Amino acid sequence: MLTKLKQLVSRGVDVSLILGAAGTVAFYWVMWQPSMHGTLLARYTTEHPVDYVIVAMFIWGVIDLMMKSFTFPRELLALREGWLPARSGREPISHAVELLEGVQQRPRWLTQSRLGQRVAAALDYVVENRSVDEYRDHLQYLAGQGQDETYARYTLARFVIAVTPILGFLGTVVHFGTALSGISFDDMANRLPEVVSEMGEAFNTTTVALAAAMTMMFGLFLCERLEFSIDAFVDRFIERELLNRFEAKHENLTPFLNVLQQANDDALKVFATTLDRQIAAWTQSFDMLLQRFDDRQRQEAAAWTTALHSLEQRHETLENKGDQRHGQMLTQIESRQTQHLATIQRTLESIAALRDDFRDVGKSFEGLTQGEGKLVELQQVLADNIRLLHETQQFDEALHGLTAAIHLLTTRNRFGGSQESIAA
Repeated sequence: MLTKLKQLVSRGVDVSLILGAAGTVAFYWVMWQPSMHGTLLARYTTEHPVDYVIVAMFIWGVIDLMMKSFTFPRELLALREGWLPARSGREPISHAVELLEGVQQRPRWLTQSRLGQRVAAALDYVVENRSVDEYRDHLQYLAGQGQDETYARYTLARFVIAVTPILGFLGTVVHFGTALSGISFDDMANRLPEVVSEMGEAFNTTTVALAAAMTMMFGLFLCERLEFSIDAFVDRFIERELLNRFEAKHENLTPFLNVLQQANDDALKVFATTLDRQIAAWTQSFDMLLQRFDDRQRQEAAAWTTALHSLEQRHETLENKGDQRHGQMLTQIESRQTQHLATIQRTLESIAALRDDFRDVGKSFEGLTQGEGKLVELQQVLADNIRLLHETQQFDEALHGLTAAIHLLTTRNRFGGSQESIAA
């Protein structure tokens, strides 16, 4: 009972109106303070009763927009929530009950969001009708209803935007009427300063109204832009996750679908039996292929063993032949070495004999060297003798003497050139 009473009170009383009235009272309490007298804000908001009305409606509209904006964090968090599990294909209609219960079990602040309410309403339609007939039309109806609710949420703001300029013009007209009422042509000169002051206050009222309307219009633009983006995201989510999620079955097609299901089951059983037989045949063939492969592998292994044995015998034969050839080569090398040693020995003996011969030749050359000095003396003597012969004209005697000298040199060379041999 108390809950229903609270609901009735909340429906009958506009919270934004109460807060707007409280805000207006607080604003003008500040304006009535002595420190605010004569300020620009006080002059524009306290000069005429219409100014009070404009300010009150402006504060009321601003508070209403602020209260609407307080729901944006909840809506943005709801957009990031995983409402439905992932699906791989169409699901039976009976799953809608489980999905609806999962949505309703979430926290209240999530279920009161636009996305939560839209998902719950879409699933509730499937649960109640147990079919998806006209489901697309219902989702489109929910989308249109959401847009209408978004537009209706800002009725107060649009009202303030529309009525505020009218109030400003009304204040202007009232000021002009107050300034010009009761003025005669004779009093025009005396009351001209008062008329000009009233006309200035009239334009101040219009200025306040236009400023309030422009501010409200900007706030409405921002809020509606965010609201419509949230609605667009909700529409895309519903279309992606729920539009084609459930199977569409018609009652007239149920018997036909049952027959098709039974035929499909029979076909699957036949296919499974055939597949088992085919798998058994493939298994037998594969086993035979493996057996043939094992036999072929054994044959190849035996052939490789025989080939390796033959290769090993040939290798041993080649090794024996190589050893024999190496022995023959070593024997030939040893005999040749012996021959070379003998040849070298003979060469050394020949060199020793040649050395002795060279020693004898050296001695001969030494004797010749010693006899060369004698020959020079003899040549000098002969030269003197020839000169004497030439002088004395005794040529025959000189010829005989020269012949004797030649015999003497010949004898000397034959017996080694020693003084004893010459004397003999």
